[in-house]
Amino acid sequence: MANGVTPSNVYARTPGDFSLQISGDKFTPAVHIIFDGRDLPTRFINAQQLFATVPASLILFPGPKSVMVRTPDGKLYSNQLSLNVAPPPDPNQSFTYVGLIGKRSFNDTAVLQNRSSKELMNVQRGEVIGNRFRIMSITDKEIQLIDTQLKIPHKLAFSSETSPNSPYRPPSREDDEP
Repeated sequence: MANGVTPSNVYARTPGDFSLQISGDKFTPAVHIIFDGRDLPTRFINAQQLFATVPASLILFPGPKSVMVRTPDGKLYSNQLSLNVAPPPDPNQSFTYVGLIGKRSFNDTAVLQNRSSKELMNVQRGEVIGNRFRIMSITDKEIQLIDTQLKIPHKLAFSSETSPNSPYRPPSREDDEP
């Protein structure tokens, strides 16, 4: 019988496989971990502990994933446990890409707006925003970022929406004078 799964929470789109431990009782070397309906190669540690490596491709989307233990013939099986796959932190919840300052030297500066304070900030490639997201590239269409903790890539699309509180957004990119 399975009674615990470690970790109990992971983030969707996390790059790289991760180790899953099932704890319980009366495990044998014949049982396998079944993750969201898929039989995983399982390492028997002892009658109370099993391990498996979960491919990153199985946690691309948020939501609960079922985990259970059973024999290959399906005659013996455990109760179903759940692993929570949470959505990763998203810079789109905190920032809006509202402008671009382009220079001939291609040292582009993006203008972001903090969604909660409405404050504007100028940022360049390599900088970290929100104490978490490193700016990897800036174009007139989007900013590519990477979560410095989880290594998950994100994109902030250039926002063309207008409202009375939004800053002015020029219709197209123009170079500054040298």
